[in-house]
Amino acid sequence: MGYRLVQLPDALVECHVSGPADASGLLVFHVGTPSAAVGYGGVTAAAARRGLRTLIYSRPGYSRSTRAAGRTVADEASRTAALVDDLGFREFFVAGWSGGGPAALACAALLPDRVRSCLTLASPTPRLEVGAGWRAWYSDADADELEMLATDDRTTLVSDYEAGAREFGRTTPARLLRLGAGGPPAERRAMLGEAGLGVPLARSMRRGLRMGMWGWFDDAVAEASDWGFRVSDIRIPVVVRQGEDDRLVDARHGRWLAATIPGAVARILPGRGHGAILDPYSEFVDEVVEAGGGLERRAARSG
Repeated sequence: MGYRLVQLPDALVECHVSGPADASGLLVFHVGTPSAAVGYGGVTAAAARRGLRTLIYSRPGYSRSTRAAGRTVADEASRTAALVDDLGFREFFVAGWSGGGPAALACAALLPDRVRSCLTLASPTPRLEVGAGWRAWYSDADADELEMLATDDRTTLVSDYEAGAREFGRTTPARLLRLGAGGPPAERRAMLGEAGLGVPLARSMRRGLRMGMWGWFDDAVAEASDWGFRVSDIRIPVVVRQGEDDRLVDARHGRWLAATIPGAVARILPGRGHGAILDPYSEFVDEVVEAGGGLERRAARSG
């Protein structure tokens, strides 16, 4: 296990697979933006303790994954399904952190016969589905950028993303805190402490941007545009984890998701920021597994 390149009919996808070879189930972990597939040891260990293998992949345009200009959030469901097939699984659990949250929700909405349960961690919301009032959840500059990304004027932002990619391309855990991921004490512990989130996150960003900024740019366009599904149509178990003190994704995103997705369980946690929402890893892995009925109902392998 470890890194592998999977040739799909229309693209090459970089994956990182970890955990027990004889695992009875699979966790797909969608990483944030901008990021690529790396090993998140804490996630892998927590999943392995529940009998799960972990799959993380680089979305198109990141690292060695072929770019897919014009991709939508919905496209990540079919891409995920193909990668899960390649590993020989039929059903799976899915979690998505930050910019990976929309991809996890796409799987929940569009693969209801395959996804056991879905968990989001500090996920943004679909701007068009939220409707009036969404701007209040962003700074004026970020809201203006989102609106521009959904228009033909988006090309004027390319130079900004190129500059941002150079900055993130040399990031470290300490730099991430200075660039805005800071917050309550729990955030600093999660980024720099023994939990070890900062190291794989920084490595993930550097890896994701080593071939340029297009994966990040395409992620941003997809998030700002029509997602290709409605989260209100999701009918499988969903857990929404959101930090009350998140400085990057306003807590109102999590509250809206929990109120809009039928039957969703809200876990709005005080004192948690954007990174600390993952800590401890075992907690969120347990939550997504139990939401899907536990491993007593074994995740079926295909074939």
